Amino acid sequence: MYTSEQVKAYLTHTDPIVSNGAIQYFAESFNYTDGIMELVLDKLGSSGQPDQVYLHLAYQFPQTPSTVARMADLLTSSALKGTSRLHLQQILLNSPPALLEPVLPKLQGLQDETGVKAEEHIRIGQLSAEELRETLQQMIEASSGLEYEDLEYDYLDDLINEAVRRQALTPEFVLEKLDQADPGDTSNYESVYYAQAAGKLKLETAVPVLIDYLFSTNDLLAEQACDALVRIGTEKVVNQLAERYAKEQDDYFKLYAADCLGRISHPAAESAVLALLQKERNLTHATKLAAALCFMGSKQSIPVVARLIEAGYDDDYLDLREPLYICCILNETELPQLAEWRESFL
Repeated sequence: MYTSEQVKAYLTHTDPIVSNGAIQYFAESFNYTDGIMELVLDKLGSSGQPDQVYLHLAYQFPQTPSTVARMADLLTSSALKGTSRLHLQQILLNSPPALLEPVLPKLQGLQDETGVKAEEHIRIGQLSAEELRETLQQMIEASSGLEYEDLEYDYLDDLINEAVRRQALTPEFVLEKLDQADPGDTSNYESVYYAQAAGKLKLETAVPVLIDYLFSTNDLLAEQACDALVRIGTEKVVNQLAERYAKEQDDYFKLYAADCLGRISHPAAESAVLALLQKERNLTHATKLAAALCFMGSKQSIPVVARLIEAGYDDDYLDLREPLYICCILNETELPQLAEWRESFL
């Protein structure tokens, strides 16, 4: 399976399918390594089509004073237009408050709301630990009953990130909130945001409840639980997910569980997914497991997935050729179909 350093080298690859695949790997595995945002900005600068660089997946990438300064310069120089500019603004605003302060004067000079939002983010960084907890809880309670698109979700995410960074949320506090939350109440976002906190705190004790959340018909909750399990990413997570996958028949659970397993950067995940694929008889679930193997960079699975593509898979669910193409390039493995597949993606 991939290492983060192996994937990092492909962030500036000349083939945008490959470079975007590398961005997606870091975005979905959370297996960050030093210097990835610098390389994303290098790719952005060298691309003749900046809107095709997957900046929307880099919102949570780790930042440094250098990357924040580079992004501020790009925005103030008006070098970027369209969606790439909007995505770069959001990446910048997701940076830690302490990194935003030195570039605030530049952002305040922009003819949009970037400076105002940066000021708000910096104010979050000035709250005490108790104020962070209280403000987060107040915002969650005020969000009750709202549709997701009506939430101030950027503000809520900022509060969670800062609370975790400042150790304002203890494991006991988060677990208590998860125990009290009603995951079946789709109008209450408590389970959603404290699941997010559990993942960012890497709370292994929360794994059983997070796995149960994968059964939820609330997509937002299931997605946050999946992200949390990936962030925790221990062998215990892998073993419990694989065990539940083998027992359960619920379609949604199995698809989410396969997604989680494929995004976990632990050696046990590769062997677990391979074993599950060998026993899987549902074509859609087999397709998802095969895609998971490609995403994690399983070199030994390349011929297995190639045979599945040849034999027939659920191409209405997803196109297995693209993840296998990226897996082959990053593993420096040739298949005679690669050139033909690439042409079909363009």
